[in-house]
Amino acid sequence: MKRKVAKLISPKTFVIEQEEIPPLKKDEVLVKIEACGICHTEMSTFLGESVTIIEGLENYRFQKEIPYPVELGHEPSGIVLDIGSEVKDFKIGDRVGGPIDGSFASHVVTIPKKLVKIPDSVENPEYCLAEPLGCISNMVRTARPEYGDFVAVIGCGTMGLLTLSALKQMPLQGLIAIDLQDSRLEWAKRLGAQFILNPKRDDCEQFIQDLTHNQGVDIAIEITGKLKGLEMASLIIRNASFYGYQGRGRIIASSFYAGDQIMSNTLGYQLMFKSPIVASVHPWHSLNFIEDVAKGVWGYQKHFLPLDQLVTHEFCLEDLAKGFEAASGKDIDYLKGVIIME
Repeated sequence: MKRKVAKLISPKTFVIEQEEIPPLKKDEVLVKIEACGICHTEMSTFLGESVTIIEGLENYRFQKEIPYPVELGHEPSGIVLDIGSEVKDFKIGDRVGGPIDGSFASHVVTIPKKLVKIPDSVENPEYCLAEPLGCISNMVRTARPEYGDFVAVIGCGTMGLLTLSALKQMPLQGLIAIDLQDSRLEWAKRLGAQFILNPKRDDCEQFIQDLTHNQGVDIAIEITGKLKGLEMASLIIRNASFYGYQGRGRIIASSFYAGDQIMSNTLGYQLMFKSPIVASVHPWHSLNFIEDVAKGVWGYQKHFLPLDQLVTHEFCLEDLAKGFEAASGKDIDYLKGVIIME
């Protein structure tokens, strides 16, 4: 049996190859991919700037030299086509998703511990991209907002909007969305933000000081991937105090993968004066990421995480490069792109 797979052979250039699928080992699962999301964490590899090297099951490292060809894609949804003799938790026909690398392909071979089931009752199951849903679960559970907190989400792309939608379920005193693009702020309002701010015209720091009685937000979730976003978080996070413990503000930073960046004096001083707890929240932060993935699927099933509403662009495998170009920021209407397999 053969599969189609996209391989990056140079910056911005994919080729589609046909290759034999090897016989399954006793602990492996063959998944027919229905869809796979395009993730910004792979943009630097598409552009030829850097790559994440995967060694074994859990060893990852960053390097600038890219060992072409590279197989990308780690946000699949699909159907189990075959299982090894010792696989007990999955059966042929199960809908599944999970953090499976190399999923810009018609089929992938993986192991059960990377999979979660997608219930048959789920609407639009092809858009139930379990890996990014797990990232939202991880971020929100790390943030741990409490009754009456003020929370700000900085960056209203797909991940920020899903985070807002999850936080909407909680009894917060203020849920604030910050973005440079008004169309995304409209989405944020629709998905639960009580206040929307655009730094190009709004004095975000002053607005939040007025809203919080000069305290600042209890939690700032930074999802732009840029140090300017982290600087904004440092400006609006709650104040520290020498003379009476009020608790520390928490900054949840998803990742900083948008090329080489320089930290400003403002960011350095704000972090020093306010001494917030800063959590670098990516899958490796989770104590059990596959559990977070399962909870992300639950959130999709319950419409807390409406990822299907945010898919703005669909592409076939042969147009994968066009998908990355759309995700690069050139298309202002872009929120989430998905590769749909035939």
